[in-house]
Amino acid sequence: MDINDSKLYKILIDRQSEFLPNIKNVFDYAKDLLPQVINVFSNYTQHDVDHSIMLTNYMYDIIDDITQMNDLEITMMIYSALLHDIGMVVTDKEITRIRQDDPNIIECKYSVVLQALKDDKLALQECIRPIHAKRSAYHIANMDEEKQSWFVLPNSTNINFDEDMQKICQSHNESFQWLKTELEQDNYKGNYSYNAQYIALLLRLSDLLDIDENRTPMHLYQLINPEGFGDLEWRQHFIIANTPKIYINETTKQKVIRLYGESSDPKVHRKLLKYIDYINQELLDAINLSDTFQNKKYAVLFKSNIENKIQTKTFTFSDFRLDLDYNAVTKLLMGEHIYGEKRYGLRELVQNSIDACMLMKEVSQKHKDYQFEKYQPYINIIFNRDKKEVMITDNGVGMSLDILKKYFLNVGVSYYSSSEYKYKGYTYNPIGNYGIGFLSCFMLSSNVNVESKRYDDQKLNKIELERNSEYICLTQEQSTRMQGTDIILDLEQFAEVFPDVKKTKEFIELNFVDCSIPIKILNYENGNTSETPCELIGLKENSDTIARLDKYLNNIEGYVELNCKTIGCVDTLEDFDGDTSYVYICDKDILVQESEIELNINDFVHDGQIAYLKVPIISKEASDKFNNFLDVLDDFDEAINKLSDVDYLEIFCTDEDELVEETIENSSDSIIGEYCFENLCREHGHSSNSPTRTKKVSCLAINDDINKVLLYEKSKGFGQYSWIRTDKVFIKNVLIPDFSISIPSIINGINLKSALFNIKNKAIIPNVSRNNVQKSDTEKFSYAVGKAIHLWALDNVKLEPSERVLLNKFISKCYSESNEFIS
Repeated sequence: MDINDSKLYKILIDRQSEFLPNIKNVFDYAKDLLPQVINVFSNYTQHDVDHSIMLTNYMYDIIDDITQMNDLEITMMIYSALLHDIGMVVTDKEITRIRQDDPNIIECKYSVVLQALKDDKLALQECIRPIHAKRSAYHIANMDEEKQSWFVLPNSTNINFDEDMQKICQSHNESFQWLKTELEQDNYKGNYSYNAQYIALLLRLSDLLDIDENRTPMHLYQLINPEGFGDLEWRQHFIIANTPKIYINETTKQKVIRLYGESSDPKVHRKLLKYIDYINQELLDAINLSDTFQNKKYAVLFKSNIENKIQTKTFTFSDFRLDLDYNAVTKLLMGEHIYGEKRYGLRELVQNSIDACMLMKEVSQKHKDYQFEKYQPYINIIFNRDKKEVMITDNGVGMSLDILKKYFLNVGVSYYSSSEYKYKGYTYNPIGNYGIGFLSCFMLSSNVNVESKRYDDQKLNKIELERNSEYICLTQEQSTRMQGTDIILDLEQFAEVFPDVKKTKEFIELNFVDCSIPIKILNYENGNTSETPCELIGLKENSDTIARLDKYLNNIEGYVELNCKTIGCVDTLEDFDGDTSYVYICDKDILVQESEIELNINDFVHDGQIAYLKVPIISKEASDKFNNFLDVLDDFDEAINKLSDVDYLEIFCTDEDELVEETIENSSDSIIGEYCFENLCREHGHSSNSPTRTKKVSCLAINDDINKVLLYEKSKGFGQYSWIRTDKVFIKNVLIPDFSISIPSIINGINLKSALFNIKNKAIIPNVSRNNVQKSDTEKFSYAVGKAIHLWALDNVKLEPSERVLLNKFISKCYSESNEFIS
C-alpha cells in the first residue's frame, strides 16, 4: 500500500495542506525502517506500512466528522500510525547488548527470560515487546536534526510537536490512566488546536481493529503464545472475513464494530473471546474518556460493545468461566509475585480448609446431623503416588453451586467478605478477605481439580481448571459423601516444591498454630498407607517466665517469654552503668564521688531523663597502643574498642547544660565546666599523651517525690539481633512471617526472650500476600502488647510500694491510650 491509499492523507491532499511534504518524508522513512521488525519478531504478522495505512483508514472511520479535524490533528494521526511500532525494530548491535543483559537497553534480564522460555527468539521478543512503545518514543526523541524538522510546523522554526508524538506513540501500550495523566485534551501549536488524548485513543482502537486473515495484532499474540500456536496453525483455525470493521446501524444510526468469520478450534476461540473482551473494554474506556472532552467533535459515538458475528464450527461454549483479566491474574495472583515462594500455595489451601472447618464447627452446633454426634473436623494432605496426585481434603462446610459461581469463580470477590456471609450472623471471622487465595494453588500445579459438597446440599460439584485458560469445566452429580472439599493437584509438580512428607510436615508445623483441627499427611503407595500427624505449636501457660496476656488483650491469645524478677528502679547513680560515678560540683569545679555526698536522685531528672557523661580513661600503659590504633583507624570509638580493658568515669551534674560531648586533647580543654583535661590526667590517671572524648548518655526515667527513679527504654524487639527474631505472630491460626513486634516503651528489669500470639481480632487484616499487615496495625498491636506486659508485671511481679507507684506512673505516661487490641 502507498500513502495515497490513506483516507486521511487524501483529505489533506484535497485541502492542499502544508503538512504534505513532511508526511511523505515520514512515510518513506517508516516504509524503509518497519520491515526490519522481522529481525526479532519474525513470527509476528505485518507490522509494515500496510498496517500503518490500515490504521489511518480505521481512524478515518472512527472519527465522527472528519471536516472538523484540522490539518495538524490529521497529520499527528498519520504520524502515530506510521511510527507507533518503530520500537519493534532492533538492530544487531542492540541484540548483542540485550544478550549481555545490558540494563540500559531493556527493563528485564535476557538471561532470566531465556532460562524461563528456553528459546532465544521468544526471549528476545519478551524483552522488547513490553517496552516497544517506549522504544518508539525514544526513537522519535533521538532522531537526527533533519528528521526532527518533520515535527516542526511548516513556516515555523521553533514550534514543534515531537514530544506529543513521542507520548502518543508510547500511549498505545500504556494504561488508559497513563494516557489521561500524560496527554492533554486541549492544546495549541501555532494556529492549530489539537486533542492529544483523542489522537491516542484513535491509535489504540485502530490498532486493535486491524485483524483479519492476514494480520494478527500483538495483543492477540500475547494470548496465543502460551498455547504454542504458530502463525500458520493459528490461521487454520481462525478467520476474520471482513476488512471494514465499522458499520452504521440503520435503525439507530449509531456506529458499531462487527466481526465476521469462523473459528474451528475451542482453544483458539477462547483466545479470540478474550481478545473481543479486551476490545470491548478499550472501546468502553474510549467512549467514557471522550465524554469528558469539552469539544464534542472528539466524541466517540459508538455502540459500547462489539457485535460478534464469528461462527463456531463443531463446538459450543458454556457460560461458566473465571471472570477476570486472565493475563494480569496469571502474572500477579497465580505466581510468586504476591506470595514470594511457591510453597505458600499450600499455606493458602490449608488456610481455606481451616476456615471451612471452623465455620462448620459453628454450623454443626445447630445442625440436626450433629445433634447426637459432635463434629470432628480434619484436614488431610494425601500423597497418592499410585494416582500421581496430591489431595488437600477437609470436612468443612463445602461450597454450593451458587457460592462457586458467585465467589469462587469470581476472582477478587471473597465469600467471607460478602454481605451474604455477614448477614448469616456467623461469629467466626475467617482470614480470607481478598478472594484470591485459591489461585495460589497454580504455583503448585498447572491443572487443578476441585470437588466440593455443601453441608446442606445433596450434590457434589466438580470443577476442572487449567492455569492457562479462564474457561472451566463444571459438572454436578448426586452424592452421599459428607460435606467438604478436595483440591487435587499434580503430584510431579507438587513434588518440585514439597518432595516428601517430611518437608511438607515441617512447612505445616512452621506456618500454623494449633487450633484443635488435626492436620495429617497420608502417603498412599502400592496399596499401602502411612499416616503422619502434624504437631502444631501451642500456647504456653502462665508461669514465672511465661506471661500469658490474653486477659489484657481484645480477642488475642498469646504469651511473652521473659525474665522479670524485679523492675529497674534505681536510687544511686552507680546503678546506671556499673562504673564509678562522680558528681560535678559547679561552684567548686570539682568531681566528687557519689558516696562522699548526700544527694537526691530526683535532682538529676530533667524532662523525664537522666543524663551523664561517660569518659574513657586511657592509662599511660595503654597510651601508645591506643594512639597507634587511632592513627590507623582515624576513629576514636573504633580505636577505644580495640583496647581490651578500659575504665570509664560517669560524671553527673544537676545542671544538664554542663554535659557536652567533646573530643579533648589539650590540657586546658574542658571535660565539664571548668574541670579540664589536666585535672582528669592528674586525678584519674588518664595519659596526657592520648586524647579522650566525653559521650553524653541519656536514660529515660520516671520519678516521683520518693528518692528513687524507674528507668525505661524505647523500641524494644524480640531477639538479640534484628535478623534473628524470636517473636511469632499468627492471624487466625496462620503465621504472618514478616510481622515484627517492637515494644514502644519497656521498663528496665523486663528482659524479653520470645513471644507467640494468635490474633483473632477482626480489626487487623493481613495484606494480600499474607506476609505482613499495615504499618499502622503493627504499631497499634505492638503498643497493646507493651501495655499488656506492664499490666501483667503489676499483677505478677513482687513490687515494693514505691516500685508499684513508679510502675503505675510509667503506664500512665507511656500507655495512657487504648485501642482496638486492648481489652
